[in-house]
Amino acid sequence: MSSVQEHPPRRQQALLSLDGLTSLRWQDPKIIAWWSASFPGFGHFLLHQFIRGFLLSTWEVVINSLARINEAIYYSFSGQFELAAQVIEPRWAFAYAFVYLFAIWDSYIKAIDANKQCHLAKLEGARITSNLIKPWTITNISYKRPGAAMVCSFVFPGLGHLYNNRIALGFYWVLWWFIYLTMSRSHEATLYLILGKLSKSTALLNPHWLLFMPSVIGGSVYDAFMTAQDHNRLFRLEQKQYLAEKYPHFPLRLFEKENDPHADH
Repeated sequence: MSSVQEHPPRRQQALLSLDGLTSLRWQDPKIIAWWSASFPGFGHFLLHQFIRGFLLSTWEVVINSLARINEAIYYSFSGQFELAAQVIEPRWAFAYAFVYLFAIWDSYIKAIDANKQCHLAKLEGARITSNLIKPWTITNISYKRPGAAMVCSFVFPGLGHLYNNRIALGFYWVLWWFIYLTMSRSHEATLYLILGKLSKSTALLNPHWLLFMPSVIGGSVYDAFMTAQDHNRLFRLEQKQYLAEKYPHFPLRLFEKENDPHADH
């Protein structure tokens, strides 16, 4: 452990910043690819590749709207295949398809590389910083409740990320969810549904924007859960590192699950 302290670590397991916790974690590349297929950019968010995630998810909304992909999907689901073919804008559809497939492939490749980096970082065992105090914020690795993070994101996507101290991503999700609610008119439709006016409720809905929402709420819930899990895993690891340094002559066996080489899998 002393050698790690004398020289800067080659690979870090986690980094605290003004925007919260960024860390390496083992993830199944197939799950990452699936989330990218669900909504381009979401797989990169799970890998903490935030700039790519912001750009790809924004691209998905803008180009999907210009190509009218969601409207074509809606007509296809309702069996109106001729209308589905008519609404597609070929000028934008080809650009959409290429970037969509690239997002899936790129996230899959980066997930494989991230798993390798995660394994090497664990072998190096760099000391984890537990807190960061700056004039505008205090950030720390603390115990979180994954269930609470999931519930917050389910109620309003982005709130679970704010609970996990992920500021930029949290407000990004909140902003876009407000846009989806407004453009789809789902909140108005829900009110009429509660009042028993089913026909008026369904007539209000905009299917193009509505079709974004299941993937968004699912991705937000899953990402908030995984981030809370990261906090708990790194919280235990940091405690173990600190106590091993403070009491080097006493063998400590804390958090037995952390000693399991397959625990992260």
